[in-house]
Amino acid sequence: MPECYVDTNLIEYLVKAGVNHQHSCTKVVGLLKNNFADKFAIGIIDKDKVELGYIKECNTIAETEHLTFMKHNTGHQYLITVKPAIDKFILDSAKEQNVTPETYGLPSDLKEFTQVSKSVTSNNDTRFKELFEGIKDNYEIKVLRRVLKYLSDNQYKVDMETLKGLF
Repeated sequence: MPECYVDTNLIEYLVKAGVNHQHSCTKVVGLLKNNFADKFAIGIIDKDKVELGYIKECNTIAETEHLTFMKHNTGHQYLITVKPAIDKFILDSAKEQNVTPETYGLPSDLKEFTQVSKSVTSNNDTRFKELFEGIKDNYEIKVLRRVLKYLSDNQYKVDMETLKGLF
């Protein structure tokens, strides 16, 4: 369950499947807590300045520069936070890969990039998919893909040591 449109586009690109898009961190956490309380689920949210209570119920599994992977204290729920937010993560990944967003018709200035990525249409925008293809070899992008695949393939039988080994 990603929280915003460009998150949805990125996660669908990585897992090659549709995802349960939500419109805010609060909605993602609300669904995890209420609708999916006894079910397997993965929430993906930006690391906001104010921590939601749900985060306090999670243990950190591993961290990278931009990503924090957590597991809820009970059940089979996982939370991935992106810091400071998905837009900066994508632009930093592009910079590390020497990929220029302008090549795909996207701005490389964070403020301008954020304006485009916050658009409702960014979840289906092929320019982002092309950019993601260009940055797919970035370390954190690869870690995110591996973790999502492993969790999806092993929903109720996740081995924490195997999961930590994906970093």
